[in-house]
Amino acid sequence: MLNPAGIGDLSTPVASTVHDERSTNGTHPIRWLFAGLLLLASVMNYIDRQTLSVLAVTVQHEMKLTDVQYGYVVQCFLLTYMVMYVVSGRLVDRYGARRTQGVFLLSWSLANALTGFATGFVSLMGCRAMLGAAEPGNYTASLRAVNDWFSAKQRALAVGIYSMGGTLGAAIAVPLTTTLALRYGWRSAFVVTGAMGAVIAVLWLLVYRDPPRRAEQPLLPAVPWKTVLRQPLLLEMLGTRMLTDSVWYFFLFWISKYLQESRGFTLAEIGASVWVLFVGADLGALGGGAVSGLFVARHGLLNARLRTMLPAAICMFSLAVVPTLHDRVAILSLLTLLAACHMVWMTNVTTLTLDLYPRTMATTIQGLIGAASSIGGLISAGLIAHTIQTHGYRPVFLILALMHPIAATVLFIRLRPLMRRTEISMEKTQSNEA
Repeated sequence: MLNPAGIGDLSTPVASTVHDERSTNGTHPIRWLFAGLLLLASVMNYIDRQTLSVLAVTVQHEMKLTDVQYGYVVQCFLLTYMVMYVVSGRLVDRYGARRTQGVFLLSWSLANALTGFATGFVSLMGCRAMLGAAEPGNYTASLRAVNDWFSAKQRALAVGIYSMGGTLGAAIAVPLTTTLALRYGWRSAFVVTGAMGAVIAVLWLLVYRDPPRRAEQPLLPAVPWKTVLRQPLLLEMLGTRMLTDSVWYFFLFWISKYLQESRGFTLAEIGASVWVLFVGADLGALGGGAVSGLFVARHGLLNARLRTMLPAAICMFSLAVVPTLHDRVAILSLLTLLAACHMVWMTNVTTLTLDLYPRTMATTIQGLIGAASSIGGLISAGLIAHTIQTHGYRPVFLILALMHPIAATVLFIRLRPLMRRTEISMEKTQSNEA
């Protein structure tokens, strides 16, 4: 079934066919307060996720874990993350953002706090599996909230705001985690950040409200899976996220280890410097959403997204240069630029889900896309661990440098016919108005 809200009638401009049932909510000022809450939730989501990544070397040494075992811990997180991304999308589509986000936030905060009590390989895997089961709900609930409260022109900016929260959380996690670990022991970092997340969960439940339209309507049956799986361009969206998110998972789970093991950074130096990468990612998320939003009126939704994404994807080729650099400042600067480019890509490819698919199934489809992302991360985590242990980091950088350009090529080829039809329709509309 083609989406009547986006690509169902190819003779009509995509921008003009987007359903406007959000028109009233899309002008309500409270939507920006809710965007701020989504930002806070994403900050905590990434702080809790990154705590182990920042302390990976410390925890490995204390628990005597090999790189392959650490890879298994990462894979365990990603396995439950993958499964629950699909489940969470379905739950959010049915029950709305308020209740589901509250439950997800409380659950992942508890899981992170319990990691501070892990005693070995098995208990560490169990705690991170619990974390992986709860965390993906943040992104399906956030996407639903954006769809409920923001207009088509503002969606990319709103997605950029909560995506920025994730990278901001990753930036905060580095100095916060290292400070707590150096002063009070590594276990305190997990307990404290878990408690912070619980506070944000209570704040969310007290402040956020589903829109009146949603609150007044009875629960509707979910769109059948058969209908969801027959949506056009679904495989392309799944495949491209599987490729590109593997790069981001490398930044999240391995970059601190790389800098310590291959570049000689101490834990204190990691805390003082690596946060810069994620600040760059913040700027990419916010800037990518803002630029895309500016392009919408002139080029239409799909053209606006692709025009913003393609330059960022091309820049990702330079990831292959990182192992050849020797200056620490140059290494951190290039990694920061690439983190920004990835988030420009991520913000817009996420918004494409809202552009292409009806509101009644957009969150379910985002759950499927998130699951594909986790599959990519799950596969890459094992391959990266074995590659690092046998050949070092250089082959990893070379392969990951190809992911975004390949994904961009696929999306451009498959979306180009729709983009061209949109351009023609917009030209006719402008001609008639003239």
